[in-house]
Amino acid sequence: QYMQQIRQAIATGKPQSFEYHLTMQQMQRDYEARVVSSASDEAILIVRDITDRKHAEAALRLAEENYRSIFENALQGIFQSTPDGHYIRVNPAMARMNGYRSPEEMIASVRQIGRQIYVDPACRDEFQHLMNQQDRVQGLEYQVYRVDGSIIWVEECTRAVRDADGHLLYYEGIVEDVTQRKQQEEELKRQLAELQIEIDQQKRVREVTKITQSNYFQELKAEAEALQADNFWE
Repeated sequence: QYMQQIRQAIATGKPQSFEYHLTMQQMQRDYEARVVSSASDEAILIVRDITDRKHAEAALRLAEENYRSIFENALQGIFQSTPDGHYIRVNPAMARMNGYRSPEEMIASVRQIGRQIYVDPACRDEFQHLMNQQDRVQGLEYQVYRVDGSIIWVEECTRAVRDADGHLLYYEGIVEDVTQRKQQEEELKRQLAELQIEIDQQKRVREVTKITQSNYFQELKAEAEALQADNFWE
């Protein structure tokens, strides 16, 4: 491989470069070689060890593959959006949650998140306020419109992504459909309210029973009956 690159460099007069690896002491090292023609039958070779760079590239590829797998297969909605309300990326779960057939359809259709997604504009204002104040929102619950006009409840956790100079690039977050949980909470509240009414009614019955069975009430009752009898004879 070396000789082939040397001959090519001398024949063409153009620098050649290639990568290779060697195994030494059961450890693989990676190198990058650059070949430059210096005469009609000579060449200069510059070699550098790129093992650390290769490891970093492999780790980065693995991290990107893992992120892509999580992004594509997550059950929760994952998104990136611009501060002015456009989606940059959404995963399949996010698209399905909002009733779209694909992430691409949702990105193309939603041009203003605050107007098209939020049922209550005040919730979008609260989101914006929290992002401006602390660069993140945690556990924010609100109602959103699906593409067919139906409404669901969601819970959102989002952070602001900034560059090295602190400039805001985009928002990145996770959204979960909590409609079923909210419905269960409302049903539980209704049942508790009904139970409280029943308890109050039973409490009043017990209080009335206690009063009517008291000696004082019985004396009043006897006096009333006697009074009614006197009135009858009169």
